[in-house]
Amino acid sequence: MTVPLFVLRFNNTIINNKEVNCMSTNITIKDVAKQAGVSEATVSRALNDSPQVKRDTRQKIQNIARNLGYRPNGLARSIRVQKSHTLGMIIPDILNGFFTQLSRAIEDTASQAGYDVLIVNTDEHLSKEAKAINLMLEKQVDGLIITSAGNSTDYPKMLGNTPAVFVDRMPPADVVSQYDRVLVDNAQGTQAIINCLISRGAQRIGIINSSVSATAKERLQGYHQALAAAGLPTDPAIEATARTDGSNVPQMTRQLLVNQKCDALFAADNTIMTGVLTKLPELQLPAFQLGAFDDNDWFDFLPQPIVTAKQPIAELGRIAVERVLARAADHQLATQEFRLPAEIIPRPDNA
Repeated sequence: MTVPLFVLRFNNTIINNKEVNCMSTNITIKDVAKQAGVSEATVSRALNDSPQVKRDTRQKIQNIARNLGYRPNGLARSIRVQKSHTLGMIIPDILNGFFTQLSRAIEDTASQAGYDVLIVNTDEHLSKEAKAINLMLEKQVDGLIITSAGNSTDYPKMLGNTPAVFVDRMPPADVVSQYDRVLVDNAQGTQAIINCLISRGAQRIGIINSSVSATAKERLQGYHQALAAAGLPTDPAIEATARTDGSNVPQMTRQLLVNQKCDALFAADNTIMTGVLTKLPELQLPAFQLGAFDDNDWFDFLPQPIVTAKQPIAELGRIAVERVLARAADHQLATQEFRLPAEIIPRPDNA
C-alpha cells in the first residue's frame, strides 16, 4: 500500500537543511553526536545537564536531540547505574476512592523525590497480585508499595531483595516483621465511631464488615470494645461480612435494619457504605443512624447524617514513599510499623 506523501513529510524533520526520517529508525545517542559534531560522551553529559559541557553547547545538543526525536533508553541506563528511579505500587481496587487518593498521594511524594510510579490494580485477586509483582521486578523498580490482596502470599520468595513497604493492610503474620507497615489505627477509629453513635442514643448497632481479614479483625475489635465500654452486649446475629464484590451488601442492609431491627448501622469501608445507601430509599425506615470507616465529601449532602473516620491518606502515602526509599538506600534498616489515627467526622444529626 502506498503511503500518502504528506504523511511521510509530516513525520520527517528538517535539521540544518537535511531531512531526517524519524519514523524509519530509532534515533540513538550516536545519531545525536554525529549531528552535533561531538562525542557520544559529550552528548551524554549535555543531556544530563552536566556543567562539564558549556551552556551554549548543552543547549545546542539538547535542541538537536529534541528535534531528532531522541529518547533515552531508561532500561539501559537503569542497568548501568543500578537504579531506575521508579517505584511500583500494587493496589486492590483503583475504583475505590480511598485507593485513588492514596495513589495520588504516593505519586506526588515520589515525584518530589525524583521518582516515577507504576501502578497496577489486582481486583483483590492473588494471581493478579503475583503477576503484578513479577511485572514490577521485570521493570527493575527500586522499591514496591503494596496493599496486599490476601494473607497467603509468600512475599519473601516473590520479592527477594527488592525493598517493599505495606500500606493500609498487613503482610501475612509469619513475615510481618520483615517489612515496614504504614497503617491507620482501625480499632481506634471504629471505636470512636461506635461511641459517637451510642452517645446519640443508638442501642443496637449492626456492622457490615470488610472481607479483608486483617482490617476486618481490627475494626471488629474496635466495634466490640465500644459496645463493652458502654455495657451493651455483642450479638453475632447483627455482625455481617461483605463479599469482596459487595454484592450481598443490600441484602445485609435489609437484614440488619429491618429483620434485626438495628437502630444504627456501621459500614467498615466506603464501598460497603455506598452499597448501604443504594438500598436505603426502598426500605422507608424510621429514624436510624449510620457510621462508616472512610469519608467522602459528598456525605455532607446526604439527608441521613453519617459519622465517619477520615483516614490520613496524604500522610499514609508520604510515609510509605519515604520508608521504601530509605530501605532502598539501606537494606539493613530496621523495619517499623506506623499507626496513624483517623479523624472522626461527627456530622451533627439535624433531625
